[in-house]
Amino acid sequence: MASNTAAEFLNAVEARRSYYNLTNKPTLSDKQLQELVENAIKFAPSSFNSQTSRAVLVLGAKHKELWQAVWNSHKVNLSSPEEEAMYRGKFDGFEGAYGTVCFFEDQDAIDAFVQKVPMVKATMPAWSANTSGMVQFIVWAGLAADGMGANLQHYGQYTPQNHETINELLGVPKAWIPTAQMPFGVPSGEPGNPARPKTFLPLEDRVKVVQ
Repeated sequence: MASNTAAEFLNAVEARRSYYNLTNKPTLSDKQLQELVENAIKFAPSSFNSQTSRAVLVLGAKHKELWQAVWNSHKVNLSSPEEEAMYRGKFDGFEGAYGTVCFFEDQDAIDAFVQKVPMVKATMPAWSANTSGMVQFIVWAGLAADGMGANLQHYGQYTPQNHETINELLGVPKAWIPTAQMPFGVPSGEPGNPARPKTFLPLEDRVKVVQ
């Protein structure tokens, strides 16, 4: 059995689910949300302490403007009215949340580190992705621990236009590569897709203990 401290952490891990029915309500103050994102960026491990991850906490009118701008950029790539209607519903949900955390990897920082340590050139992309994923998970689990829901999107990676739209709107350098966008708020429904309940593969096929 896990210790009390470990159990609290694992409870937050278990509570972290994809919530798509989000309200424009928080359980944390804007200052507390900022501290959560800052701590995730500060304390997430990175290979050789390269610290390549970046994040922007987007709140208020800017949050709605973000999703409206990404929608305008994204919809030009859709091929049918049915596809557009499907995505429009998704974007309405993102825009209706309380805020969004936008995650990035700083390509200038990655390039500078590779120049400093050339031997890591081949492995740096994987290490950067690992760090980005850990930052995202810390924020997601932290939100879940305080009663908020979130989901993870990757619209910045769909097209160069989406990338440019996000960076320009948020006023961040072009070298900041969007890795994910996390809309969040107090959930108004159950997590996941009710039509596809979450299932788990047998742990004995996924975890081995070797002594």
